Amino acid sequence: MNLDAGVAKKILGSAYKNYRDALCKAIESEEPYLNRINRYVLSNEGKELRPILSLFMGMACGTLNNISYCCAAATEMLHTATLMHDDVADNATMRRFSPTVGAKFSPAAAVLTGDFWLSRALGLIIENCEKPTLSLFTKTILDISQGELLQMDKAYSANTTEEDYNRIIYCKTAVLFKAAMLSGAYSVGAEELFCKAAADYSIKLGMAFQIRDDILDYSSNMNTGKDFGSDLKERKITLPLLGAMANSPKDEESIREKIREIEELPNGADSAGGGKTERVIAEIFEFVLSNKGIEYAQQRLEKYCIEAAEALAPLPSSDAKNYLVGFAEYVGKRNV
Repeated sequence: MNLDAGVAKKILGSAYKNYRDALCKAIESEEPYLNRINRYVLSNEGKELRPILSLFMGMACGTLNNISYCCAAATEMLHTATLMHDDVADNATMRRFSPTVGAKFSPAAAVLTGDFWLSRALGLIIENCEKPTLSLFTKTILDISQGELLQMDKAYSANTTEEDYNRIIYCKTAVLFKAAMLSGAYSVGAEELFCKAAADYSIKLGMAFQIRDDILDYSSNMNTGKDFGSDLKERKITLPLLGAMANSPKDEESIREKIREIEELPNGADSAGGGKTERVIAEIFEFVLSNKGIEYAQQRLEKYCIEAAEALAPLPSSDAKNYLVGFAEYVGKRNV
């Protein structure tokens, strides 16, 4: 099955249009400047992966309805809001090969627009959904905030462990996948067994998706839209590096010391005139490659992908279920 986002939108047909209509209506404003920013954000849309998965999960569990489209829209709005906030926190100037809202307008505009999208997302859920869905989304926002703060704290100290890493990617990524797909199941009145399958699948898929993203940060030839080594430049210790340190424990402390140097001299130069930060990052990359850190992370990734597909076993056979199974397999191989 072709898993391209454009193909997925065609498969969804009117369901995709109904979701987009719900999204566009929800972010309408009486403020011209805000509408201008919103139009810019919508013109630079990504793959819309989370709302697409939300709709497919709803289809796999039952019959889509207006609540399903509202849940999908709220998912995309929450995701977009977190990206706008993240870009300001990271001083990012580019996203998806286009200027960020902060760079195009101002950091303040990005924060406030993110707040607007977030509040409208919750408003959409309150107006259209039952209490379990509202609880799901509010808990998701709480987890995302805590995950970002944990990652920030660990980047400062450069002492991230695998346990920390798992907690961070669960909060930063997996919980939003869960909100997307579990709300999709809730929206069609899915039975408890199907809801459990949706939750299990989405968490495993979200963990796998983030691990794959972290692997791609160590791949200079991938068309990801991210700067090469961007995680290390922010002193983020992810699974490929944790795997390399696990495979070579004698070097762990020296590697962590090198990471601490990145913050000390972010734009520094060594005696040869080259950038010290770039040199340190290159040394860490070599350490990861030579100590099979990518293979370590890839093995964990593939395990999550297998477990995600297996979690869908209780759902009845359907094209939507086949898509979800195929997507879990795709995540283990994606290069964008």
